[in-house]
Amino acid sequence: MPSRKEQIHAALYNAAVDAGFMLYAGHNGVQNKVMVKDLIKDTYNDGIADFEVTFTGNDISDMDVHIDGVDNSKQISNSLI
Repeated sequence: MPSRKEQIHAALYNAAVDAGFMLYAGHNGVQNKVMVKDLIKDTYNDGIADFEVTFTGNDISDMDVHIDGVDNSKQISNSLI
């Protein structure tokens, strides 16, 4: 049976490959933040740089993911992936 660490790795790997993004720790003056880079569409040409993602909640029952300008309820019910 895979360890919990291996399960989390698999979930992150599959999400990143399926959706075409990567996560990284902020740099170039951005610290203590998780940043997202789109690997499919060159967002810099759209005037949008890499963006921050925030995870909130204390346990799985109230976990949420926030990206500025994205309506979470709409994304979850009408997944674009």
